[in-house]
Amino acid sequence: MIVAGILALLVSSAAPDTAARAILDTAIARMGGLAALTAVDRMRLEVMTEWQRTDFATDRPPVILSYELSTELRDYTIPAWRYSRRFFSPNGTSGVVDLVADSVAAMELNGRWRPQNVAYVDERDEVFTFAPERVLALAHQAADARALPDTLIDGTRYARVTATVGKFRPTLHFRRTDGLLARASFRAAQPSDFGLAPWGVMDVSITYSLWRKIPSSSLVLPMQLDVARVGRPYKRMTTISLAVNPSIPAESLTVNDSLRAAFLAASRKPMFDLPMDSARIVDGGFALFGAPGTPTGAVKVGGRWLLVEAGTAPLSIERSVAFLHRADSSAAIAGALITAPTGAGGVAWLARERMSTWVTSSARPFAAAALRGWSAPTTSIRPLTQNAWIRVGTDSVRVETIDLPDFPGASLVYVPALRWAYAFPAGPVQLDYIRDRVRQRGWRVDRIGSVRNFIGTPVTAASTANR
Repeated sequence: MIVAGILALLVSSAAPDTAARAILDTAIARMGGLAALTAVDRMRLEVMTEWQRTDFATDRPPVILSYELSTELRDYTIPAWRYSRRFFSPNGTSGVVDLVADSVAAMELNGRWRPQNVAYVDERDEVFTFAPERVLALAHQAADARALPDTLIDGTRYARVTATVGKFRPTLHFRRTDGLLARASFRAAQPSDFGLAPWGVMDVSITYSLWRKIPSSSLVLPMQLDVARVGRPYKRMTTISLAVNPSIPAESLTVNDSLRAAFLAASRKPMFDLPMDSARIVDGGFALFGAPGTPTGAVKVGGRWLLVEAGTAPLSIERSVAFLHRADSSAAIAGALITAPTGAGGVAWLARERMSTWVTSSARPFAAAALRGWSAPTTSIRPLTQNAWIRVGTDSVRVETIDLPDFPGASLVYVPALRWAYAFPAGPVQLDYIRDRVRQRGWRVDRIGSVRNFIGTPVTAASTANR
């Protein structure tokens, strides 16, 4: 009897969920039908993307970092993705071509092809899985598709279905009013990507809108996709034009043998897994780690090293601390000060090592998101809720809040022993405001550092008082 009961349970758990199938069938029918969706093998798209700065503030819209005009060639059967991009930002324009074919990636920059990072293979997998012309057909094929209870969002009722699609298991949201796919939400990491690795396993959502009938086709597809990560806006992609099943020259989607070999030899590791062969200590009091993704730097205060910012990922800060131990074995590590309103994946390593980690108000939501994503403890985190002196060894560091253009509530750090100040966003516009604060406080400062220039810009005698 027990065996029969187990077999019955297994059979019932593998049976299609009729409620889920009904929800999917309605959405698929309103997009043109299953036959039309499954017949899509290739796409050509012109897309405008707004890249948005991750910001946990809710009282202002996210800053647009740049606009990207792209031409995409997709062949879902290979699968291959040629992504030709042109960026428009206040710093000017630039362009690059990324090519991902099966499990390898390459890029063309300034007329020269070179291996690309495995992060682009991961991105291709996500993009292709959640393409509107594919995701419902994949969910329809899934043996584990299950309906979840309806939910209300802003007064609108949504049907929900969860299913394994590709490497992901999202929850798909469908408006009960029109039956169309409104959102896909899931949790996933992008462990090789510079900008996304800090968050560990994060909440991701893709919202589908701006539905249009596609000419010369029975398809109805959304022209706008909004992507959120860690619960915040990340990018908006608006399709300007598209072609279904266009002819694509084979050579456009082919990575040659030499590039393939180069990728397999060196590019299947995270973007930030780089040698720290340029790390050095400057003037006895500043440490520069040199490799992208590492903490901004470290300062020696009271006979101990204080790391400034946490870096992209645990690997980056672990290697930075190892460098300090080798370069100055007599000095202890005091911990880290995190002020940056950006990803702080290295905080997970600090937490696991139980190192004292001071986190300012501007950095707290970013550090908290990284700790959640990396499943790290919080016992060593020391929140800074107001202007304060931090004791480091036999000396102290001052941390204050300062409103800077584009970065309200930023943090300003002052190290009297080094006659040095630091603010993460100390660019040309922000620098004047920082100099004013230094002058008002009467601090003795020779240099003002930032994320791009850690040791800093010399401060003229006219810029400070009580020199």
